Amino acid sequence: KKETNDDPDFIKELLALHDKFTALVERQFSSNALFQKALAFQDFVNRDTGKFTNADLMASFCDRILKRGGEKLSDAEVESYLEKTVQLFSYLIDKDLFAEIYRNQLAKRLLNQRSASDEHEKLMITKLKQRCGSQFTGKMEGMLNDLNIGIDLGAGLDHGLLALLPQLGPPLARRDDPLEGDLRRVLRGQELEAAPDVDVVARERVGERHVGPQDLWAGGDHAAGRGDRGLQQGGEGARGVRELRVAAGAAQPAGGDPEAGPPLAQLAKNKVIEKDPKSSNIKPTDMFRAAPAFSSKVRSIRIPMANLEDSHNPKRVEEDRTVAIEAAIVRIMKARKTLLHQALVAEVLSQLVLFSPNPKVIKRRIEALIDREYLERDPDTPNTYKYLA
Repeated sequence: KKETNDDPDFIKELLALHDKFTALVERQFSSNALFQKALAFQDFVNRDTGKFTNADLMASFCDRILKRGGEKLSDAEVESYLEKTVQLFSYLIDKDLFAEIYRNQLAKRLLNQRSASDEHEKLMITKLKQRCGSQFTGKMEGMLNDLNIGIDLGAGLDHGLLALLPQLGPPLARRDDPLEGDLRRVLRGQELEAAPDVDVVARERVGERHVGPQDLWAGGDHAAGRGDRGLQQGGEGARGVRELRVAAGAAQPAGGDPEAGPPLAQLAKNKVIEKDPKSSNIKPTDMFRAAPAFSSKVRSIRIPMANLEDSHNPKRVEEDRTVAIEAAIVRIMKARKTLLHQALVAEVLSQLVLFSPNPKVIKRRIEALIDREYLERDPDTPNTYKYLA
């Protein structure tokens, strides 16, 4: 029974079943290839029986064990599960669908800083790379590399700001300036004390002289102050979902409001706002108000991003498959010059290892390439195609 895509029970049962019969074939039949094929794992692994595909469930299972706050496992258990999941992944026909979902979940883990271990992330990508090649994992590796570059640049920027503080002008060089001390503490990762009235300080500086580089970061705190006051104004009374969208300047949906629900649920879950009535579901009649008792020891509060999208975009997957099919057809015809229809379809199916398209889909792509004058039919034998250089 697969009710949600983050329920690990189904995948765990599949992994246990695979371990059981793989060990049986290895022990009793010395891993004979005929008996391994007779296991027929490829048949039922690719048979989707519920709302979510098995590729979606496998990717979500990996996400669950790789993100912070998911499964409570040791390093050895995580590595074991990853290895077993990749073995099960090898039976999948729609490997590109798994890659699309896994990439989206990897991006969310990295952006929200929810990844439990960079080493485990690299290990999983390495295992997928060994199975499907570097092209399959190129975007995933690019995400990790970009993140590491961003961390290095951020560290260099922090050191540069600390070195430049004495050169930013007399107002920031004074030891009694409260803003200078706050900036130093922020750059060093320390907690702030009572925040100064940044609005007043910034206006005093602007009144004394023209606005210079030394006022740029003060303006950012000033904007944060305005946001705090807006939150307090919003807390004067309870507001409904529609009123909150109007206050935010968002367009009103024609029917329900699926976009506003998840963000409001996250805010209520973290006790930043109060919801009436108190329940996990968001309804159009629910009322919200700022929580007066909310407090935090840190100035910057991280709230997990609400998931407003599906695990993948089916339209994008279909577009990528269309490009892959057409590229394979052109590549084959460029090498062969002339080929029968059935031979061309067989060649395309043999080259596409990440998914298995329907022959009717391949035929439609051939027709599209003929219309765009990449191919032409032989006048004498209509089921034969010629490549147009």
